[in-house]
Amino acid sequence: MVLRQFSSRIFTCRLLLSAIVLLLSMVPETRVSADEPPVPTIIVRAQRFSFTPNQITLKKGQPVKLIFLSEDVPHGLSVKGIGLRAEIHKGQRTEVSVTPAETGDFPGRCSVYCGSGHRDMEFLVRVVE
Repeated sequence: MVLRQFSSRIFTCRLLLSAIVLLLSMVPETRVSADEPPVPTIIVRAQRFSFTPNQITLKKGQPVKLIFLSEDVPHGLSVKGIGLRAEIHKGQRTEVSVTPAETGDFPGRCSVYCGSGHRDMEFLVRVVE
């Protein structure tokens, strides 16, 4: 009797383990191909009343991750020519991905009022071939 219960438990464990392995094999794997270069990342700091850096150069068709940081007050950035919009919250990290489609100089500004020098918060995205 004890041997039968033991055999039954082993069978149940094997069945359960097989089901888990089968389910895990159906989960798609996400791998970064060695052929794909990593996405460039640029960190931009917003503070009263400037961006640092206040100008960046990107390559047409190349995806870029922009990380925005603010330590003083909320800011925003709007660069209409390339469809870039970011809300930059104090003490938080804001990540935006952008892939420029055309070359040129694209001016941007702080889009959240941050004080008397708000109008001076300009930003330039230069896109080259």
